Amino acid sequence: MDLIARLRNWALARPRVLLVDAPGATTFRWSVEAELDRRGWRRAVSPADTDLLVVLGGPGPALAEAVDVLWKQIPEPRHRMDVPDHGDAVVALDAGRDALVRRIGSGPDGDDRPSPASLLGKTEDEDADDEGMDHGGGRGGMDDDAGHEDEESEEGEGVDHGADDEGMGHESMDHGGEVAGLPMASTGPDRDGLELDVLKVALGPVLPGWPTGLVLRADLQGDVLTSAELAWLDAGTAPPAQQQSDSQRAALDRLARFLDVAGWPTAARDARRARDGAAEGANRDEAQRLAEGLARRVSRSRTLAWTAGGIGRRGSGGDALDRVRRWCDMASGQSVEDVPAMSLDDVAALVEGAEIGSARLIVASLELRPVSAVSAPEHLHA
Repeated sequence: MDLIARLRNWALARPRVLLVDAPGATTFRWSVEAELDRRGWRRAVSPADTDLLVVLGGPGPALAEAVDVLWKQIPEPRHRMDVPDHGDAVVALDAGRDALVRRIGSGPDGDDRPSPASLLGKTEDEDADDEGMDHGGGRGGMDDDAGHEDEESEEGEGVDHGADDEGMGHESMDHGGEVAGLPMASTGPDRDGLELDVLKVALGPVLPGWPTGLVLRADLQGDVLTSAELAWLDAGTAPPAQQQSDSQRAALDRLARFLDVAGWPTAARDARRARDGAAEGANRDEAQRLAEGLARRVSRSRTLAWTAGGIGRRGSGGDALDRVRRWCDMASGQSVEDVPAMSLDDVAALVEGAEIGSARLIVASLELRPVSAVSAPEHLHA
């Protein structure tokens, strides 16, 4: 038993953490991220590889509901912590890891995660209706007994797939229906006039390096996004975003989040270390040297230029790479001109026609904050 306990503690010595920072909890997130880096705990990139879900501050009703859905997607063993703003990060993380160890030691309680239909908010009646839906024009209402009788005939009259399938409604099949409560792809003409699959997709409101509470809904056609729309959850009730008085630390934070999305975790960690060290008088000189070295490394990176160059171009504001290099200048302590804020409609125009990975880089290269005076369209709150 001692050996099992030791193996359990070893396996969970560095749990993967998924952070959700409610509006107004930015500074608290910084302190939690600093503690995670000190411990060497890794960030989760999806619910599938999450051990600890840490919710910072007080999310609004819509964001809280989205976090509940996210929590139900995390497999066992798992633990969730809702930490109020200005809480003790060290105590909270210690308690979360201990609870995770106890949970795996007591054994699984059974998988209580919901079905895909319930995750989409569908009722049992609606799900039952879907099961009886004629998805195939001719197949959905087919009499199974009659079909098997035909298959048993010696001449094989009922199994001539080359002929009979032509009369089973494939030409009028509705590929945009649902299976097990999940939307299936439909078809539509792309910008070249070709008929490609069109799938409804959503990004947010909780993603690593993504503005918490922002939802992007679009059609995925081939490998590009079209008909993009963005909205903030709880836009009418969210508290005002924190305005960071230290522009250098804010730039380092934005740079760290972008580098995480770009797949450069070591540079992102250095950006967070410089951000946290800039607030400490004793380490400020070291943090400044780290920030300047990081800014040079990122600005001169050919790989980053190849990845982010040319996407999300915004007139005189440049593309995503130009915006990142501007953050590098700010991170090294240089003064730069202010850039006008962007509306969500402008952001939607930037991601139109982009791949999902490029869209995430574009959003990560922008300084987006919830605006409480702007309410989202009703269909974006679903």
